[in-house]
Amino acid sequence: MKGLQRSVLFCLAVLLVSCGGSGGSSKSNTGPDNRVYGVSVMSMNNPFFAMEVEGVREAIKNDNGSTVLFPDPANDIMAQITHIDEFIAKRVDVIIVDPIDSQGIRPALLAAQRAGIPVINIDSLVADPDLVISMIVSDNVDAGRQSASMLFESIGGSGDIAIINWSALGAVRDRTDGLKEVIAAQFPNIRIVADQDAYGMVENSQNIMETYIQAHPNLKGIFAINNPTAQGVVAAIEAANLQGRILVSSVDGSQNEIDMIREGQLLCSPMQQPFLIGQTAVEVAKKYWAGEDFESLITIPVINIYAGNWQEWNGKTY
Repeated sequence: MKGLQRSVLFCLAVLLVSCGGSGGSSKSNTGPDNRVYGVSVMSMNNPFFAMEVEGVREAIKNDNGSTVLFPDPANDIMAQITHIDEFIAKRVDVIIVDPIDSQGIRPALLAAQRAGIPVINIDSLVADPDLVISMIVSDNVDAGRQSASMLFESIGGSGDIAIINWSALGAVRDRTDGLKEVIAAQFPNIRIVADQDAYGMVENSQNIMETYIQAHPNLKGIFAINNPTAQGVVAAIEAANLQGRILVSSVDGSQNEIDMIREGQLLCSPMQQPFLIGQTAVEVAKKYWAGEDFESLITIPVINIYAGNWQEWNGKTY
């Protein structure tokens, strides 16, 4: 399914859920095709997380009577915990969670365990893997390696770079670990001169980048941890008329980033597969209910998108 088609279907799904109240049922479920999936991602305003939800919806579309609940916590960990408590009260069959805070989500995971509801962790790893039945993640360390390698090569292998981060997230820590691995192994003359959290928000990232420009006049590169971060960084660079002097790499591989790569605003972005992550979570849930074997950790590979291959992926990503 093309990216645009997916987006249209997702918008229709949101409208249907909005009109129907909860978007699901609180009844007791009796059969393999009559399940309620409680899905809590970080924010429905970020297309990556929206596509995780759509992957779940696509995977159950032929299941008779199955439904998905997906309230929006809007990057608020307390709201996410409240939503999971509501899932438990509604007696959902499974909880699929992309945690806003890998450690802060623990009370909700414990509550689900006490209620006997299986939890599947997607994207950003929880700090307590014993409280979930499976973890499904992108290879974020490799994404960090690929993105950082292209950035460092493009700035000549030495100089000052900065990170705009979201350090509370395990997935993001993996990305920055990948970056630091590349420095240690291949680019000892790269210096990280600044590292600040923008929490994956465009406006925060733009404001931080504006500060970096003033504080670090020799800055040659920026490692942006996701799509909204890259958008904010690029906006600040263009406002300062520094295109070409400060280069930017990212991680996500969204259509928005493909557009920025096409325009020369972004070097690269390893593509994650949030739709596949959502689908895989459903596959794990069904194996769990059927008593079949499944992996406790499933790693989804990433594919670096850059100037040399963006046309291949144009219109095919989220």
